[in-house]
Amino acid sequence: MSGTSQEEYLKIFRSRVKEDIFHSITHHNQIWQPDPYDIESIHQESRECFERLLNRVSNCEQTDSGRIMLLLGESGAGKTHLMRAFRNYTHEKSLGYFSYMQMTSSISNYASYALHYTIDSLDKPYCAINGSTTGLMHLSNALIERRQIVSQHAIEQLRNGELNHDELSKLISQITDTILNKEGEQFRHVDLDLIRVLLYLQHDEPAIHARVRKYLRCENMSEYDCKILGNITPRVQEGAPDRLLQALAYLMMAINKGAFIICLDQLEDIHPADEAEIKFRHAMEKMTKLAEIPNVVVVIAGLEEIYRSQLRNSLPNSLIDRIERDPDTITLCGERSKTEIREIISIRLKALYDSHEIDFCSGESIFPFQDETPTLLAGMKTRQIIDWCRQEREYSIRTGNLPRLPDKNRDTPPQTEESDKKIIQPLEQLWNDHLAHPHAIPENEDEMLQLLGRGIEHCAVELNHSLKCNIVQRDNFLDIDIQNSAENIAICSTIGLCQKPSQGGALARQINKLQTAAGRRTAISIRSIEFPANPKTQIAIQLGKFVADGGKKVLIPDADWRTMVAMESFHKQYAERSDFKSWLQKEQPLLSLPSIQQILDLEMTLKRAETSSVPANAQPPVPPALVNVQLLAPDTSQLKIGMTQGYQPSSYKVDISQFVRHAAFLGGSGSGKTTLALNIIEQLLLQGIPAILLDRKGDLCSYAKDEAWRSPVADPIRAQMRKDLRNKIEVIVYTPGAIEGQGRPLSIPIVPKGLENLSSGECDQLANHAAFSLGRIMGYKDHGQDKARIVILGKAISILGQLNKNHALTINHLLDFIDKDDPLLLNAIGRLDPKLSKKLVQDLQTLALGHGTLFSRSGELLNTENLFGHSTEKTRLSIISTSNLGNNDNVLFWVSQLLLDIGRFAAKSPSDKLQGVILLDEADLYLPAQSKPATKEPLENLLRRARSAGIGLMLATQSPGDLDYRSRDQISTWFIGCIKEKTALDKLKPMLSEAKTDVSSKLANQSTGEFYAIHNGEVSSIKADLSLVQAEQVSAHEILKLAGRKKDNRISTFFQNVFTSS
Repeated sequence: MSGTSQEEYLKIFRSRVKEDIFHSITHHNQIWQPDPYDIESIHQESRECFERLLNRVSNCEQTDSGRIMLLLGESGAGKTHLMRAFRNYTHEKSLGYFSYMQMTSSISNYASYALHYTIDSLDKPYCAINGSTTGLMHLSNALIERRQIVSQHAIEQLRNGELNHDELSKLISQITDTILNKEGEQFRHVDLDLIRVLLYLQHDEPAIHARVRKYLRCENMSEYDCKILGNITPRVQEGAPDRLLQALAYLMMAINKGAFIICLDQLEDIHPADEAEIKFRHAMEKMTKLAEIPNVVVVIAGLEEIYRSQLRNSLPNSLIDRIERDPDTITLCGERSKTEIREIISIRLKALYDSHEIDFCSGESIFPFQDETPTLLAGMKTRQIIDWCRQEREYSIRTGNLPRLPDKNRDTPPQTEESDKKIIQPLEQLWNDHLAHPHAIPENEDEMLQLLGRGIEHCAVELNHSLKCNIVQRDNFLDIDIQNSAENIAICSTIGLCQKPSQGGALARQINKLQTAAGRRTAISIRSIEFPANPKTQIAIQLGKFVADGGKKVLIPDADWRTMVAMESFHKQYAERSDFKSWLQKEQPLLSLPSIQQILDLEMTLKRAETSSVPANAQPPVPPALVNVQLLAPDTSQLKIGMTQGYQPSSYKVDISQFVRHAAFLGGSGSGKTTLALNIIEQLLLQGIPAILLDRKGDLCSYAKDEAWRSPVADPIRAQMRKDLRNKIEVIVYTPGAIEGQGRPLSIPIVPKGLENLSSGECDQLANHAAFSLGRIMGYKDHGQDKARIVILGKAISILGQLNKNHALTINHLLDFIDKDDPLLLNAIGRLDPKLSKKLVQDLQTLALGHGTLFSRSGELLNTENLFGHSTEKTRLSIISTSNLGNNDNVLFWVSQLLLDIGRFAAKSPSDKLQGVILLDEADLYLPAQSKPATKEPLENLLRRARSAGIGLMLATQSPGDLDYRSRDQISTWFIGCIKEKTALDKLKPMLSEAKTDVSSKLANQSTGEFYAIHNGEVSSIKADLSLVQAEQVSAHEILKLAGRKKDNRISTFFQNVFTSS
């Protein structure tokens, strides 16, 4: 443990702060929120299976249809928790769209039910840690911003709110035609009206957004509703929900090959119903039909006993095979080991102590629980373990004693609520089904405020009246005063509905009126569509100042308004039931809405502190214009890389296009894997395809040595090839981290350049990766307050990247922006907790001082266009030596920035042909199986995205047992040399089992240069050719000399060529 005394830990443990840390049940409303207590090692098999299914989606050549994943387990095994983890994984990595619903028993049209919950799911924040942008807006933004198909002028016209309905309709039709004309092949299955409807979401008008959601839910629309959407024809036919779900899937696939995940949870909920087997079969038929679309992944979760004994027998064998095969059914293990239990407890205690800025070394202690606790709890289910901890914390609060050791005679495992289900489950099911029916939201702003007021009053009932609400409507505002049980004022707020567009200052005037009306009360601005976020606008600055002055912005999406309306009718229908109140207090259907939670955020309201905000006025200098590099179009010929082995050896050739989908070179020391990779790269260079080599050991810098080109070559054909290669290429060695005046430094920008040219989703993802890399080098963990600081950092990077077009920003810019609580940052993320921002600024200052060479502005600025660039007619071979960067943490940080810049280049440079390759030697350092360095996520993302830009990644490692193979579906070609280690062979077995020939028993017997080449399941035994240049160790001193030398002049080049050919 740290230097903090046990008494201090115990005082916090016995307090009432963060009482939810030991809440044992995951409710469906928590699916949309980040999970601070997720432990990735629990249910690892299920997670890896899900990740592979998502990887298949982006790998179009291997995707013939969608897949169904069946997860079974006991009650309390963690099924719904796993669904939450799946959703967070999908959205944090921008891999698709996740729709969550619980199995129902009473809806006759299952497609309609699935569609309702899909639109509800898409109406939630796409990734809550990145802001309030909903899934629908994320999809709309991706549609219009991708690859700059639509001109920026047209996008601004669509968004600026200045067009009338007729002009807007005409512009949307024109944009739709532009998308179809330029990308007709990708969009050939996409519904035209769906494109138009999603484009309407770009227009900043709540009335339009409301009609869009009516259309997407296949609800009845009036003539006026249809006119607002350009006289669109509503979808009200019986089969319309089916067709719209399919249309959404095809659209997601057309846009960046996004996955469409549909999760059916609580499979057992259908069992008590009449004709449950018939309804279950009907639901499964709908899902399997939808799963015929290649990018659809259906996840079904439920109790194993009920599925196998009650429901499975109602399905025909063809359906059973679709559901239970490829992937095979996964049965979750509910019992936790003592190691897992220690992690479950410690991650929660760390969050508790973090909230008081007290360090907690979770690997050493679980104080105040005794060290024997995990051993005594071993074998219990997750839910039971967490609930036991909750009971012991309550005991400790009540008595002042330390938590007791588990006693099986005293502590019978908590029931899994079977005793309650006879009462609670029917209401839960009735509410679930009630939500799926149409619920009209009032359009009048006064009525909307009244609805919100009644919803907040209802929350007091859900809290068993532990809070007392006093709500008064005053003009166009709601005054809310909430007292706690001690009758102290906990919340004193004024809420205003700010629905006006930002154009013409209408929204600004509403904000000003709200602030004036609120006076000293907390001003809360609510809106049913997103608040303006463009950092280049005045309204974004004003909203930031509004937050700085203590105001709050709350987005209440369509789904939340509908839930408030639905609760009123549900209350009227079922309030007389004896179990209604207990169900409300257990489920808290309104209090669990993200928007209501923001409004009633007691902790943040009480901790509010005054801070000042200073706008950033400094104008960074304008950098020199970038050279517009045009990469050469590659030849479509094949490469001969060796000879097949067998009775009749023949040339082994591969298509150049094959390397667009990446290659891996595996083998122990001396296997010849690097030589094989260089052989391929040399031939690609001869075809005019540039390459980047990341040199960890110093041997790849041999290409810059004159001596390497002079060694004797007996074969005249190879001698001529080597001469042609030297004449064809320009070799440049970079030495990032070298002190000024030595080598050829390559500096990295704090904020990746070109963010403003990417879609909003790509911009956020790139900024988040950059923030994670900075966080890693500062020692931040991926949870708790460290994760919150990484989020702040990501938002700051995103905003600065958009504001400072083509400007390289320094770490000092980032420091000032965060330190001054800039209004733009506050608008993006809300009010900064001083504890978070103060330590973040201190850590950035320490980073700048202690790692000066990493952020040095000397030398060239890292830029993928330049690394792939051409000098006259020569093809670029860029070699980056990492020997001057210092320790592995520095190397990983620097390489992560390289990967991010390559990702930025890939996003704005689409190509269906190979336009460059990158060799990552010792790839297990960047993509390890057991840890998460700064390089891991950027590399995983690049493996998925790079091929759409024609960039091939080549991963080589002599430690194949340490490499993470979860991204193996993204790599189409594998060269596997001599491997003897059992760990490595075990890791390779799942991949090798997919090949048509089992070679696992033969790998250990291969000699140098012998490989099994695997591509699309086909296996060939080959003897690889040697590379034209032999890579030999180059000293660090000589690397600096090679990097620092000037370009050869034409005369010296002439004599060198003569000398070489003699």
